[in-house]
Amino acid sequence: MEKTRNIADLAEHHLENNKLFGASKHAARIKIGICLLLYFAVLYLQVRLASFSNIAGVIAQFHVMLSVYLVVAVRDKGYQVAVAINLLISLFIGIRVVFLTGNIDAIPGIIVPLCTILMISIISFYEKEFESKLAEATAQKKELSVLYDELASSEKKVLEQNIKLKELNQKMKQREVRLNYLAYTDVLTGLPNREMLINKLDYLVERSSEKQEPFAVVFIDLDNFKKINDYKGHHIGDLLLKSIADRIKKIVLQEDMLGRLGGDEFTLIIQRNFSEVEIFEYVEKIRTALLETFVVENMDLNVSASFGIARYPKDGLTAIELLNYSDIAMYKAKEFGKNRVQFINEVG
Repeated sequence: MEKTRNIADLAEHHLENNKLFGASKHAARIKIGICLLLYFAVLYLQVRLASFSNIAGVIAQFHVMLSVYLVVAVRDKGYQVAVAINLLISLFIGIRVVFLTGNIDAIPGIIVPLCTILMISIISFYEKEFESKLAEATAQKKELSVLYDELASSEKKVLEQNIKLKELNQKMKQREVRLNYLAYTDVLTGLPNREMLINKLDYLVERSSEKQEPFAVVFIDLDNFKKINDYKGHHIGDLLLKSIADRIKKIVLQEDMLGRLGGDEFTLIIQRNFSEVEIFEYVEKIRTALLETFVVENMDLNVSASFGIARYPKDGLTAIELLNYSDIAMYKAKEFGKNRVQFINEVG
């Protein structure tokens, strides 16, 4: 369909060009015809008034003007006609007036057509040269236009590619942030996971070894949470874990870090130099808060938790040691009846 339309457009354009060319040829013929009539009319007057040299000289200038007009208005055909007419005029005056009548005063009438031929030849030559330069300039302009269009198209493509690269880079950064979040965050509760907690402890150990800043690790384990999973289902268990995490977060100070190790186990890192009494009061507030009833999907659920505490550098010097000792203290709390807070240094 597109190809047929293009062919039709080309055919129509060709017909229009032919019409314009035909009209141009017709107009050129009319111009040449009128100029020929004027030529012969002026020649007739020039011959009749040959005895009046001044008047004949002025009339001869009309030949010059007609010749120039033909060269300018009709180009090549006009130039050829003008040269032929001026040669005929020069021969006619030379034979008819000078040689036959012996009128020497008519000699300028021979020279003028010859000079006219020289003049219109110069005009025709420079006109053709001008047209050649104009055609060359037009071609260069067209070439520059094509190059400009190609450059604009290339710039547009580069701009589009840059936009795509920026979008891709933004997506990669978002994906990197997402992967980083998943790598260090517990998906269920949104808390830091085990790896993040250990990294944080390693950092605190390194910093505290230089500045001698003590901190504490609290191991939290829910009591009898397995029964809730068994009797209520894992879905209810997961919702309860999220509620527990949210409740503890409301109590934990902003400077501290609460994380989930996995299952029903949580860890709290207390980053300040609290005394043992202050740590106990802090953790006790969490323990008592967990005793309040949780409502999960219109069900009342009650839980308790056991807490084990180890302090740096008193109870351990590495992240693993602190986690292990706080875990041991938590198990001692369970042995002593659960739902209680136990320091590792109180374990005999």
